[in-house]
Amino acid sequence: MKDGQEKPMKQTDLPSQPESLPGQLLRRRLLGIVLILIGLSWFLFELLSRGTIAGINLNLASADSAESISPQRFAVSRVEVTGINDQVILSRTTGEEVILSGERRGFGWAAQSAAAAAMQVTIEVEQRGDTLYVHVRHQPQMMWHFGRDPYARLELALPSEVTFNVALMSGDATLQQVMASGTITTISGDVIASDTNGQLTIETTSGDIEVRNHDGSLRVVTVSGDLEAVGQFTDLQVETTDGDVVLRGKYTTARIITISGDVTIAVDDADQMRVETTNGNIRFTGQLAREMQEMVTISGDVELTINKPLDAQINFTTVSGRMSLPAQFAHQSANTRSLTETFGQGRTMLKVETTSGDISLRLRE
Repeated sequence: MKDGQEKPMKQTDLPSQPESLPGQLLRRRLLGIVLILIGLSWFLFELLSRGTIAGINLNLASADSAESISPQRFAVSRVEVTGINDQVILSRTTGEEVILSGERRGFGWAAQSAAAAAMQVTIEVEQRGDTLYVHVRHQPQMMWHFGRDPYARLELALPSEVTFNVALMSGDATLQQVMASGTITTISGDVIASDTNGQLTIETTSGDIEVRNHDGSLRVVTVSGDLEAVGQFTDLQVETTDGDVVLRGKYTTARIITISGDVTIAVDDADQMRVETTNGNIRFTGQLAREMQEMVTISGDVELTINKPLDAQINFTTVSGRMSLPAQFAHQSANTRSLTETFGQGRTMLKVETTSGDISLRLRE
């Protein structure tokens, strides 16, 4: 280096100063406010376009859209229907073909939004061999959304020779004068059947079941749904966890099993009947079964109101429960835990067993 020349100094970049803590907090608050405003805007849009929150109708959506499905005919021997919150209506036809019709329904603040909602539902119809498949497909929804979902309303008229299987999640099923046999399955939807005939199986988790004037066999399986059935049942099988059971009519054979559901039975005529509960109460009114009638419970009470004249072999047993008997049983000790008697010719057997439940018997004219 020459004399008189100064050595240039090396430039060193200074580290940038970190943003101050108040500045960071301000930015985060602004971001949070923006996200809140976006969420509120989305909430208001959904509220106004759909009109409900969590299934509660706020009467804000003033429009709905119904796009009809042109009737279609199919020569098949079986029908398979699957859906989610869709409504399925089965009816009878005297013809030889299955008739499919219905509509897609959407809801919104205006006609345009309601029509757009209805377009989210696709009804796929396919015939493979002698089976008709009808599947309702819904566009995926956000995990958290508000408002009434669009759905399909399907109507199928069935000849008596056709069998069916309907599987839904929250949708309801209605059967009107159906002479065909089949199965209805839904998780939380309700099932109503009226003036039906044939072999009918209904399975729900929490959906209620109502059967009016059924002629044929009936099998019901539910967890917490209630059952009310009236009819002439060739073979009746009911299984519930805590759903209540109310039955009225005539029975060839009947078996009812429940854990905590109460069972109420009114019988006009029966051959065989068995009722089992854990802590559900049993109330029986009417005519005893001709062959065998058994009622077994652990802690539930059993109340019997039987038509006169009494022509039966009676066997009552309780471990710690009490028995209430008519005056003609006065010879029985007041604190008895068992009763074995034969009345008339003893043509039928009535057997009642409880652990801690009470047994009450009353005779009526």
